[in-house]
Amino acid sequence: MDLRTLPARLCLLLLCCALGRAASSVAVHALTSVTGILDKSTTLVCSLTPTENEITVTQVTWMKKNQDGSRSTVAVFHPKKGPSITDPERVKFLAPTLDRDSRNASLAMSHLRAEDEGVYECQFATFPSGSKSANIWLQVLARPTTTAEALKPTPTRKLQEVAKCISTGGRPAPRIHWLSNLNGSFHETPEPGPQPGTFTVTSVFSLVPSSQADGKNITCRVEHESFSRPDLRTVTLSMPYPPEVSISGYDNNWYVGRTDVALTCDAHSKPEATIYEWSTATGPLPNTTEAQGNRLLITTVDMNTLHNVTFICNVTNPLGSGQSQITVLVTGDPVQPDSGLGTGAIIGICVSIGIIGIIGIAVFFIYLRHKSGWDDTCRADDMVSAALTLWELHTGNTLAAVIIVIIIINAPEGGVVHVVLSHVPSVHSSLLTKEIVFT
Repeated sequence: MDLRTLPARLCLLLLCCALGRAASSVAVHALTSVTGILDKSTTLVCSLTPTENEITVTQVTWMKKNQDGSRSTVAVFHPKKGPSITDPERVKFLAPTLDRDSRNASLAMSHLRAEDEGVYECQFATFPSGSKSANIWLQVLARPTTTAEALKPTPTRKLQEVAKCISTGGRPAPRIHWLSNLNGSFHETPEPGPQPGTFTVTSVFSLVPSSQADGKNITCRVEHESFSRPDLRTVTLSMPYPPEVSISGYDNNWYVGRTDVALTCDAHSKPEATIYEWSTATGPLPNTTEAQGNRLLITTVDMNTLHNVTFICNVTNPLGSGQSQITVLVTGDPVQPDSGLGTGAIIGICVSIGIIGIIGIAVFFIYLRHKSGWDDTCRADDMVSAALTLWELHTGNTLAAVIIVIIIINAPEGGVVHVVLSHVPSVHSSLLTKEIVFT
């Protein structure tokens, strides 16, 4: 080893160590992702965070990475030459004076455009640490506006568009779904929006018109990065459908000689029905009937012409036809209306009246015995309590009630009567035994 070159080598080694320590003590702080709104403002935050004060910033440079891999300069600051900005009307350094605060290189951008979106590099040139940089992804969003409406289908039984939802001016393109329990389908069409870099998406919901879909609500659901929650728009469908028919007016009591009866053809359709046609299963209408639109009039019920006749009503609107039928049976005499009370109900009423009568008789006999000198300590309410106990246990057991009351009426003075109803069904098991004491 040449001793004459040793001092120079030691100095170089010490310098490298010093540079290494300085480099390791310098870092660039930046937000890796920033979101801005079209035509609004945003800030690209970038600053130098050294742990030692010996660092000198010689230049700050902002560059944007292009899709082809190249880079374009956005802004530069030199301590002596000052700032140089490509678009000074929209871009500026956030620090008021970079010569005093050269470690804050944050960039403010206003009137954002779609082409501003991309990756930006914030680069610090320092001494003695060298160059340090950080990348920031800027996403430019445009909030879409949404409208939804129900369409007017044509009066045909085929698959057609019944509702439309449009989300206009979004960036990136909005995503549209339909919320419905109807058997339908939907498709969407994207196209350029009103501003450069934006998109308009149109989604239509299609189905075959039916009465089940008429008046139903379906919801357009729009999702977008600029929304905190999906945008929901509900529309009510108005569906044309062919007639759905039923016949009313027959009450199962058409008897010979009955007058002024009629059958009514009830049709539900959209649009309204235009044609009502009455006939029978065997051909033309009987001469005792008269068709008047949706009603079939019968002046007098006749056994020969109306009995066991099936009447048919056919209804037509622009979408098609529908029909219903009913068979009429004629009786010789009127059918007596049902009183409305079943056999069980009548029996129950009779039993209840009987038990109430028995209680009344018991109270009457007690009164007579009391009047003839029975001890006042034997109270009438004890007797009534016994009868009411039976009432609670089994309201329908009249025979048992008679037995109980007879036992009570003939109870000896100074004795104890045990009333045991072991064979009477009851939910009140605690009342199956009733003890009455006479003193």
